[in-house]
Amino acid sequence: MNKHPTKGLLFFDGSQNLRVIAYDMSRTGAVVHSDRLGLLPIDFYITFDDFLTVARCRLAWRYRDDFGVVIERWLDLRQRIAGNQAG
Repeated sequence: MNKHPTKGLLFFDGSQNLRVIAYDMSRTGAVVHSDRLGLLPIDFYITFDDFLTVARCRLAWRYRDDFGVVIERWLDLRQRIAGNQAG
């Protein structure tokens, strides 16, 4: 578990990227904060490494600008790119 704040981007269909900070992050979940967060869908994506890996997430809870996420799956975009170039 990573207790240090980690900057990332949250995104979903039809939206702009939202800057977020994750706390208590693990492979399966995190507590996330975003200033002035508006509506948030139940399913969305977060990246913490400029889109090299992307986490498919589900909203677990929300209180004002803080929310908990369950990470359903990690997508490794480097593998997909390498696979597409090889094929």
